Amino acid sequence: MAHWTITLEREGATIILRGEGDDPHAPDRIDYDVRGSPGQIYRELLERIRGGPWSFQADRMHSERNLSWIADCARTEALLHPGWSRETDLPPLSEDLPEGAVP
Repeated sequence: MAHWTITLEREGATIILRGEGDDPHAPDRIDYDVRGSPGQIYRELLERIRGGPWSFQADRMHSERNLSWIADCARTEALLHPGWSRETDLPPLSEDLPEGAVP
């Protein structure tokens, strides 16, 4: 079983999202760990994730539990909130695409 991590971080605050399963697009389990005082970004991240994927590229976006979708939401929030950075160990989405598909 594989494990993946998405981390949003700035000085004094960290949001860690962990997923595990055989497929990062449909993980068996997702949990969150919040350290410090992330403030508004945590609530905004959860709202963005709950909104669900707006794109169904190559049938990879299955639901709001898709870790690639969550990583993209975290990236967007990091860009919208100066001082935050996002790190992830998820494989690039393009590696998952079938031969000949356009990422």
